[in-house]
Amino acid sequence: MKKYVMGSLKFLFVDSTVNILGDLFEQPLIMWAFIGWGWLCILAIATSLFALLPEILMTVYALLF
Repeated sequence: MKKYVMGSLKFLFVDSTVNILGDLFEQPLIMWAFIGWGWLCILAIATSLFALLPEILMTVYALLF
C-alpha cells in the first residue's frame, strides 16, 4: 500500500516539477526576461495591496457601518 501511495505522490509532485523545470530551462533568454518581469509585477501588486490593506478595510468599514 505504501509503495502505491509513494509512487502516486512521486508522479504528481516530483515528475511534474521536473517536467516544468525542464521545459523552462529550454526556453530562450527573452522568455526568462518575460517570466522575471511577470514575477516582478506580481510582487509589486502584492506589495501595494499589503500597503493599502488598512485603508481599504477602513473604507469598507465606514461604508458598511
